[in-house]
Amino acid sequence: MDTLTTSAIIAAIVLLVLAALFLGLRRRRARLGELAQLPSRVTNPRLYTKLRSIRAWELKAGEGVRACNWARESDGQRFRTEQAVRLPIAGCGRTCKCEYLPVTEARRRQRRRLINDETVLNMGAGKASDRRNKDGRRKGDHWGGDQR
Repeated sequence: MDTLTTSAIIAAIVLLVLAALFLGLRRRRARLGELAQLPSRVTNPRLYTKLRSIRAWELKAGEGVRACNWARESDGQRFRTEQAVRLPIAGCGRTCKCEYLPVTEARRRQRRRLINDETVLNMGAGKASDRRNKDGRRKGDHWGGDQR
């Protein structure tokens, strides 16, 4: 092979590697993109209703002494976006250090491994798998449980 062909093959390999890296970074940005739009301190979650990955907002009260009574009582409590109260609340003052932390979906996969659990749960179709047709354990079902 001559040097022109070798350099063309090397250039093609380099372009493929760069394209793969670019697509990987793009997918990662798409995954983290919504959370990257949040500022470092969120005081009004209602501004972020369009972010689908956030399921709820958890209130983190500021420093214990400076936090108001409501914030201390609600510390760690989770609120839906529509129910979250804008911070600082009336009477809290300018020294409010409370903020909301986003609560995202923790599951990465489907909850059930099998889409159709009939075979696992013995719920197959047909009368053979219907266990309700078998004799029961009542006296009238000829069980014989009262004979000892």
